[in-house]
Amino acid sequence: MSKITYLLGSGASCNALPLVNNFKDRLNSFNKRLLKNLRPQPPNDMEAYRQLFPFGGKNGKNLQESILWLKDIADKHASIDTYAKKLFIKKDNEALKDLHKLKSALSCYLLLEQALEMTDKRYDNFFASILTNDGSGIPKLPEGVNIITWNYDTQLEKSYEGYCSHPEIVFEKFLQSKNIIRLNGSCGFKYADETKYLGYTEFSISFLQSVIELYTKFINPSEPKFQPNISFAWESAIDEKIIKELEGTTTLIIVGYSLPYFNRDVDKVIVHLMHRTLEKIFIQVKENEYESHKERFLTFYDHISIKNFMEPKINMVSGTDLFYIPDDMPR
Repeated sequence: MSKITYLLGSGASCNALPLVNNFKDRLNSFNKRLLKNLRPQPPNDMEAYRQLFPFGGKNGKNLQESILWLKDIADKHASIDTYAKKLFIKKDNEALKDLHKLKSALSCYLLLEQALEMTDKRYDNFFASILTNDGSGIPKLPEGVNIITWNYDTQLEKSYEGYCSHPEIVFEKFLQSKNIIRLNGSCGFKYADETKYLGYTEFSISFLQSVIELYTKFINPSEPKFQPNISFAWESAIDEKIIKELEGTTTLIIVGYSLPYFNRDVDKVIVHLMHRTLEKIFIQVKENEYESHKERFLTFYDHISIKNFMEPKINMVSGTDLFYIPDDMPR
């Protein structure tokens, strides 16, 4: 039986969220786009509107300043992830404090950014094509399908929620699934009392209020149970449970991911976990980028004989309008 693993990068969410090369532009235009979405709110929300925008009050201004701080980071470094790793390597108290602030600010920015935009429609088409329902009311991935993502957005959850009869199913059955593997954690946040999950909510003034409150708790040392769920892959070793799920993969599909050197160590471990059983590799990318992506993939193998053995197994999928679904997808 086929075992299929999807490896997703930021390009898999690019119709809804910024890529590295336009991240600072989206941060720069954030306030303007936020205001545009606040204006149509019902008249009875006007008092809340005046209090919250432009991030009225100390807590709102703290979040606003942290988002401007992220923009400054994006201006000065190759990426926000690069700066995060720089802080992690330094490891002094000030650096670790800034790393926590970065995770907190990035989480809250992405929650709001996603709420302002429609979900990338490719996720919707993907789930419509592969999800099944056994009568329990719970949409399920086919047996033997894993999704491993470098993204800390919640595009997967936002799309999956549309197939659920109750929103709680997303957290209880999808996010807890062993088949959904998040290498960098997630910007989403589940409250301890399980009254709400911030991650796939549509935009509203009340949602903005919730995110402002969440950021305030993230940066408050007296609220230790409120910690951002973003956790970069290079901060710790790959979990044994992940290793178990990825072993035995027969088909690897890489979507929206350039296999950057920055993530090389983790990617190499992932590929080598699959190596013995891997029969096909599909790289979904623009045609003029395929050769460079293929060469990066082959660098995971040190010996020329293994590279020569693996190269014929690599295939290009040139269209990027839909996520590729292979012929051996389990039904």
